[in-house]
Amino acid sequence: MGLAGAAAGEAQFQRARLLVGALMRAGVRRAVTSPGSRSTPLVLAALDAAAAGLDVASIVDERAAGFFALGQARATGMPTVLICTSGTAPAHYLPAMMEAREAGVPLIALTADRPIELMDCAAPQTTDQTKLFGSFVNHFAEVDLAGPVDPLSLRAIRRTAAQAVFRSRWPRPAAVHMNVRARKPLEPEAGAGDGSLAAAVDALLGEPIEAAVPAAQPDPAALDRAAALCRRAERGLIVAGALPLPLAECRRDGDVWGLAKLARRTGFPLLAEATSQSRFTEGDSAADAARLGAAWRAAGGEGLPLPDLILQVGAPPVAVGAQRLIEAGGAPQIVLSDGPWTDPAGLASVFLFGNVGRSTSELCRRLEDVGPGDEAAGWREDVLGLCGRFRAAVASPGPEGPGFHDGEAAAVAVAATPADALLMLGNSLPVRLIETWAAHPGRRVWVASQRGLSGIDGSVAGFLGSLGAGGFPAGLLLAGDVSLLHDLDGLAIAPEYGAGPPAVVVVIDNQGGRIFDRLPIAKAEVFQGPAGRHWLTPHGVDFGGLARAFGVPYARVEGATALAREIGAALGRPGVSLIVAGVAPGALTAAEESLRRAMRAASSSR
Repeated sequence: MGLAGAAAGEAQFQRARLLVGALMRAGVRRAVTSPGSRSTPLVLAALDAAAAGLDVASIVDERAAGFFALGQARATGMPTVLICTSGTAPAHYLPAMMEAREAGVPLIALTADRPIELMDCAAPQTTDQTKLFGSFVNHFAEVDLAGPVDPLSLRAIRRTAAQAVFRSRWPRPAAVHMNVRARKPLEPEAGAGDGSLAAAVDALLGEPIEAAVPAAQPDPAALDRAAALCRRAERGLIVAGALPLPLAECRRDGDVWGLAKLARRTGFPLLAEATSQSRFTEGDSAADAARLGAAWRAAGGEGLPLPDLILQVGAPPVAVGAQRLIEAGGAPQIVLSDGPWTDPAGLASVFLFGNVGRSTSELCRRLEDVGPGDEAAGWREDVLGLCGRFRAAVASPGPEGPGFHDGEAAAVAVAATPADALLMLGNSLPVRLIETWAAHPGRRVWVASQRGLSGIDGSVAGFLGSLGAGGFPAGLLLAGDVSLLHDLDGLAIAPEYGAGPPAVVVVIDNQGGRIFDRLPIAKAEVFQGPAGRHWLTPHGVDFGGLARAFGVPYARVEGATALAREIGAALGRPGVSLIVAGVAPGALTAAEESLRRAMRAASSSR
């Protein structure tokens, strides 16, 4: 019979098996499916590949599946493959695909599609999926499972798979979209064909295929210019924003991006945000200025000379205090970036594009004979003095303190996170609360976030994906109540996650989007009346009822001691747990005012 003799369903299955198998051969190790009919050949192929080691998860909703896969890829550095049916299903991947592009995370979406003859004729579940994700993907490809089965066509599938993996990782990681057309019958016929097509696919899958990703290196001339600026600086400051979550094999090095070494070599204070991987280090005091931005802002922007050089590493800082400190002096900036143009204030003088660890290492090598002068040493002393007063003010709220508030809940969550565990910070308030209220837990903690587009969707799903795939002993997600409501489908993943490492979801329930209390709109009359709900979105949701619906252990607390106790209990059991920390809506504002008063008192007593 030969290759062309296979029945239609069997031929489609074998081509799908070649596609999925070639993706594996090129480095893919995980797939996430969502239910549907048109994707049947792809799902069957993924299940067949599971015997060769492909981890295949099943998640009902495509939006949650997209973020779960994104979390896996963030933790492993390799793309997870998404598989869905046709119609509206692939559109639900869009938020995750957008985040993948902006955050530099590889991802591959296999979207099943109807054949060409069913387009534009009102066939059910059929629409134009060509380049559905537009400029948010690195690459688009069409695959026809019902196409020819001659040797050249089969090799084209293998090549297309390898290209997809490569393009998901280069020139900067992002998503790839493969639109895969299939015709009925979608299932392979029992006993169809003489096995020659299956044998040809096996032979192709036995051949190695690897496309090495080039490593981007910083430009030597730019490094020389950056080193010259560092030598001249008297009040240099290193500001580290979000940086990628290190791979498991790289986590043995506590100073994974070399920022502590760079701080010691230059004598510059290190303002390391939690997402920089250099904030919660083990036994290293190089990041003593981690909360400098919050300290400077709480002190009213006074009592400290402004920096005359900024080394910005990774993404721009998220905390308002750090942003304003950078902008206040207008100092020149050296930007170290792994790809994106991270200069929203337009102050950069030198860009060092390429691997951030290599950039810091090369910069240190060029500054081997440099030691901080008297002016630089005095500046560092001023910075650390301000940060010390700030830490004392945070730790001593005073007898008239506001009671249990959002920042205290965030501080307790960080303090309870085990060594080498994953701490994921939700967007909006949680990621900012850490920069003011969270002390160093005294151990190494790895921090993930979805700061590419800073959305509040997909936080639970992304957390579970990273925790399950990343080899962490345990994990804790700190999120807001509105974030959880945006990702209830993430809680539905709990049964699929099963008895994985303890996954503790801590939700700060302040009855809505309280970040708007801190924005200019809060002073408007419309905000303070009933129409304010359009920003605050107060909900009154019974989170305990939601937890019961998803079979997730649940606790609600309204104090720091109880929160610490419940987190400890949740960390002692496998799988997903939900803890809701109830705080009064105005408690955080009162706590911040108390902190500002304490800082003013500390400054006046000097």
